[in-house]
Amino acid sequence: MRALLRYQSGLLLRSHRWVFPLITYVLLISVAGVGQKQPLSSGLAWIAAMLVPVVALLTRAMLTAEPEAARACVAAAAGPVRAHLAVLSAALGGGLVLSLAGAGYEMLTTGNVGHLLTQHPGQLGTTLAAGMGTALICIFVGSAIGALFNRPVIRHQTVALLSTISAVVLGLLSGVSPANAALRGDGATVQSAAWPAGVPFAAAVVLLAVSWLVSASLAARRAG
Repeated sequence: MRALLRYQSGLLLRSHRWVFPLITYVLLISVAGVGQKQPLSSGLAWIAAMLVPVVALLTRAMLTAEPEAARACVAAAAGPVRAHLAVLSAALGGGLVLSLAGAGYEMLTTGNVGHLLTQHPGQLGTTLAAGMGTALICIFVGSAIGALFNRPVIRHQTVALLSTISAVVLGLLSGVSPANAALRGDGATVQSAAWPAGVPFAAAVVLLAVSWLVSASLAARRAG
């Protein structure tokens, strides 16, 4: 599996399919004015929210990056399920890198980090933990959307793209989405009547597992 991950990560970098998601992420956090003297928690929440569309796009890019012949060879050598999971894992890893870069940018440019660091170091740690928990939930939701609404589940490219965009909107705005719950609450430990503490993270993990299972199963069936 490690060799498959190296191969897929190398394919992602060589194909330059990371460029569009990266530019999209940079533009989204720039246009929103992240880092312009706003509270650290608000900046981290916006950065996390933008990971839903960006990771969905990155997953879509990875699922369409490999030529059919190369995909068939890798599936035959390593097994279609493992090969497909490596594709999804590479995109997920890219999302994690973007989340860390976004959080670092916010830490460097936000208006109240210095105050928190000197006056309330415990609060700074709590804010960062909540922000990264929210980011992780949003990455999982974005990856699940990319896996469920692109090949091999949906093979028509236009339908897949429109479905992905629609699912991203729902993932951010719908009250039944764990990403929406995390963004409205306190990261992974958001607590409300509808979403008890820890439930958004657990729901995001389940959604990710189910979506990857469906996508990998269809990939294996069509490879066979």
